[in-house]
Amino acid sequence: MNKQLKCVLFLSLKEMSLRRVAVLLWRNSDILDAISKFRSLSFFNSKKWRETFDERIKDEVSKLELPESLTKWMTDIVNPISLEIQKWKNFHENFIYNSYNHLSSSDLSKLCWNSEGTINYQKTAEEFVRCRAFSADKCYKLACIYCLEEYIPLLWEELPYYTKNHFCNEYVTLPYMPYVWPHILTGDLSRLDYLLKRSGRNLFSLNQYAFEYSAEKGNKSTSEYFFQKLTYEEREASLMRTALAVLKNPNVKLNKYIEDFPKENFSDVFCYLITLMTPDQQMDILKAQPVDVFLCFLDWPRQDLFLENAGLIWTCLPPIGYRDLICQMNGRYSSSGFYFPSLFQKFFLQSPPDFKKYFIDPEHGYALLHIFIDSGDSETMQVIFRSADAADIVKLVCHIDVIELFYFCMLKMDGWRKVEVCLREAKLSKEDRERVKEAFMQYLKGRVNGESMWRNGKFKRFSDFLDRTDANTEEVKKVQTLRLENSCPEQ
Repeated sequence: MNKQLKCVLFLSLKEMSLRRVAVLLWRNSDILDAISKFRSLSFFNSKKWRETFDERIKDEVSKLELPESLTKWMTDIVNPISLEIQKWKNFHENFIYNSYNHLSSSDLSKLCWNSEGTINYQKTAEEFVRCRAFSADKCYKLACIYCLEEYIPLLWEELPYYTKNHFCNEYVTLPYMPYVWPHILTGDLSRLDYLLKRSGRNLFSLNQYAFEYSAEKGNKSTSEYFFQKLTYEEREASLMRTALAVLKNPNVKLNKYIEDFPKENFSDVFCYLITLMTPDQQMDILKAQPVDVFLCFLDWPRQDLFLENAGLIWTCLPPIGYRDLICQMNGRYSSSGFYFPSLFQKFFLQSPPDFKKYFIDPEHGYALLHIFIDSGDSETMQVIFRSADAADIVKLVCHIDVIELFYFCMLKMDGWRKVEVCLREAKLSKEDRERVKEAFMQYLKGRVNGESMWRNGKFKRFSDFLDRTDANTEEVKKVQTLRLENSCPEQ
């Protein structure tokens, strides 16, 4: 069998239509005006963003009066499209204004969208430049980072002399596009040959360096532009090492510089590079970095490819890599603020038995379980618990981290409901329920006022629920016994 990664996403017309409708909801003028006035887009304010906008859009979805299944589908799409707008706005405000100003609702209305529900960065930049949405120097910089070669010469002529002099003669240490393009226009790239010597890489040309540098910054448009200019030898020398560098780049974890694209864009670059490789080269990359390759397909909009490639990934990922995969998946879900329950459930069911057992281990699975409990996701917890041994389940729910999670959940207004969902789906035996109660009581004794909070009823519902489950279980057994007796013929 010819093993090859699947990197091209094919969506049904139904799926594309739903994503198109979701995008249209976000393009409402009132929404765009509110987004333009939103002044804090740091990681720590992502929750505020979601509370401000995502819930508002979900309300609009409910008003469409779609069938329940389509409403749920549309609701799931709202979150990743929200993240698309957030990361695009954050990146371009930093790049264009250095965070001193903000994009207007008129600017946001120019966003160009792909059919899969992502913003087309290059087409959007072209629209800004075509409309002269910003000053000449800002439009020039924007055209340069997306290699809009049709516009760059015209914008260059509009720049004042001192700005041209700055971009032509400034000593730069990296092939940053606004400083490279003046020399492309004059045809004198030799003035930047010193960059090749400083790079510490085995390079043949500035085009090769520009390709590698752009890819490692998450800039797909510029990577594509310069790859087309490489010789066969340069392509062979750069392709594999650049793909590995993109996967390993620390900027994927945290954007450090103004030219660093949002970390999710690195997946776009990697999938582009993969399409340029032979099947053997793809397998070499996969064997070298199986977890990092797999995670690229968790980024929107490639979740379907995550499942399609799962079988191939499992053949290359040894059990020693399971912990890293679980930790990285948790990091992806935590940073994005959303996940697709049905996707995770299918992935979990397809996973090897050793992975399932590893996942239910408190040391490794707690973080993802935290996300499922916090979301009140009973279906996913049911899938996980049904695939686990009873002894492993009770070990998990009695673990100090999970008990502490129960405690803090119950302090919140709607937190008990989430705890109840988890305990119900765990389907604990009578003996195991006693163990969980004992573990919770021991935890409370270690907290200030813990026991008094139990006595005054703050946490008594925890015990009451487990006792009630005992009673319900006994009642079910009695009914089943009675039915059995009534169904037996008299002797």
